[in-house]
Amino acid sequence: MRFFRSIGGIFGYSPFEDLKKHASLCGRAVGILVRQFDALEKGNYEEVERLREEIDDLEHHADKIKAEIRGNLTRSLILPVDRHDLLEFLTVQDSIINNCEHVGHMVTFRRVKAPKEIWSDFKVLLAKIMETAVEYEELINHLDRLVETSFSKKEVKAALEHVPKVEELEHECDLVQIGLHTKLLNVDLDLRDAMIMIQWVVHLGYIANSAARAADRFRLMILAR
Repeated sequence: MRFFRSIGGIFGYSPFEDLKKHASLCGRAVGILVRQFDALEKGNYEEVERLREEIDDLEHHADKIKAEIRGNLTRSLILPVDRHDLLEFLTVQDSIINNCEHVGHMVTFRRVKAPKEIWSDFKVLLAKIMETAVEYEELINHLDRLVETSFSKKEVKAALEHVPKVEELEHECDLVQIGLHTKLLNVDLDLRDAMIMIQWVVHLGYIANSAARAADRFRLMILAR
């Protein structure tokens, strides 16, 4: 019975396509955040709220995929990677979209006023986070080939080449954050505006950090098999 359940599991469910779908939702959420900050700068608060709802919907969809993956990873399912490692990886990847949702809500708490140079710096940070998310998706897109080739050394090497790139981009995000923090503490802003924008910077950084951590968990999952 266990043999037939295992074979049925192999052909009945594979978590890897769902992991890719989940990662894609994370990338889309980052893209919506970019648009949300653009609307915020323009004072289009209705659009800011609408985009918050879009991120909420994506996060809800991601939670459903996460639940499906977890629900289907029974102990009788044969996997090419360690089940625990896969679940740990999924948890960290999920924090990408969770942090997007958190920032999406934070920007609706107060209608801040800031000079153009501040908004320009936020655009630089968001562009760098978007670049990190795109590179991370490039990594995850290797899952198909990894599975098709039974995790051949060539495909493993090709996939893992993206990991240090994600980590380097996350480091670049850190540098932009430092500069933006310094500027926010030294320009003439309403104290409440300055404090909440500082929190935006912190939590935007969590998005890039989550992508780097997920890339590292992916590497550990692949190399530990």
